[in-house]
Amino acid sequence: MRKLYVVVGVVVVAMFALASAIAFAAKPPAGTFVAVMNADEEVPTCAQATNAARGVAVFHVVDATAGTVSFKLVANNLPGDVILAHIHLAPKGVPGAIVQPLALRPGAENGVIASGTFTNPALVAAIQANPDNYYVNVHSTVCTPGVIRGQLGDHGPLNN
Repeated sequence: MRKLYVVVGVVVVAMFALASAIAFAAKPPAGTFVAVMNADEEVPTCAQATNAARGVAVFHVVDATAGTVSFKLVANNLPGDVILAHIHLAPKGVPGAIVQPLALRPGAENGVIASGTFTNPALVAAIQANPDNYYVNVHSTVCTPGVIRGQLGDHGPLNN
């Protein structure tokens, strides 16, 4: 009987150790990224943009292996007409190279200005590894270098 208690005790300890290891294992890469954009974050800033110029971009990784991402970009109160939107590679406060164009919705000026999907497995892996190194910005006819910007480091409320 004593041996049975020892065996049961060892099994319980082993199960607890396994459960603890699983609980403390690294989280899977984030599946949703959010960039909250404003004119103050754009580099260089656009003098014609007011603090009312705002936007948000939401990216959801549909298939990390294939690199498929669905996205929606909303912007309001931008000076001029929206002409471009991109994901760039650079930390906060630094302009960077374009790594992914974002398809605009024809005729959209305020509200949802871009939505769709793209496939870029290398970019998805890089953003999941270090989202703070990437930002989204929107360009307008008045602010061609960019009018609003936000970093992807904020995963948003849906960190799946």
